[in-house]
Amino acid sequence: MNKKHIVLKEDELEDYILKNFKEDAFLEISYNRVFIPGKILYIDDDASITLQLKGQLLNQRVDIDISEVKKELVEIIYTSDEESVIITITN
Repeated sequence: MNKKHIVLKEDELEDYILKNFKEDAFLEISYNRVFIPGKILYIDDDASITLQLKGQLLNQRVDIDISEVKKELVEIIYTSDEESVIITITN
């Protein structure tokens, strides 16, 4: 699997998500003190993402509004069949 690391500014993130993220891919989001791993079920036009959580205790759906959490994002790891992209956010 191909791995790459990119750095995006906060204002570039939503556009990147809309152009590059696809449903059924695996996503790991770290922000503030929260870690959310899950499969992408749906991506709205405003880059809000619906995930099916993956975990031993949790297996539910959650909606993440990227515009609300982007200031607290530490890292996003997007994994599809072809590649894994580690995204670091800067101001």
